[in-house]
Amino acid sequence: MERVRRKLTILLAVSTGVMLLGFLAVLIAVIYRVSAASDGPAPGAVVELPVTPADLQSATVSDGHITLTIGGADPRIEVRSLPDGALVTILRLNAPAAPSD
Repeated sequence: MERVRRKLTILLAVSTGVMLLGFLAVLIAVIYRVSAASDGPAPGAVVELPVTPADLQSATVSDGHITLTIGGADPRIEVRSLPDGALVTILRLNAPAAPSD
């Protein structure tokens, strides 16, 4: 009977250790996610973009992105991330070819 009690005590210690390691891993993952989510700009923060108001022709917001149509000397369409204004892609616009006779 004493041998069975010792085995159960060891089993209890091992299972408690595994449970504590699992709990610690979940706690670390939650702390990581919370700190990673707070790295971006605060809600309502001002994000400045290198576009003059005179060159901005239109802006459209959808799916967490803002699409800017920019005219001027370098016409292009820019797609930016809404939370931080990070550039996702640029589409360059070339002048249309002159019609041939």
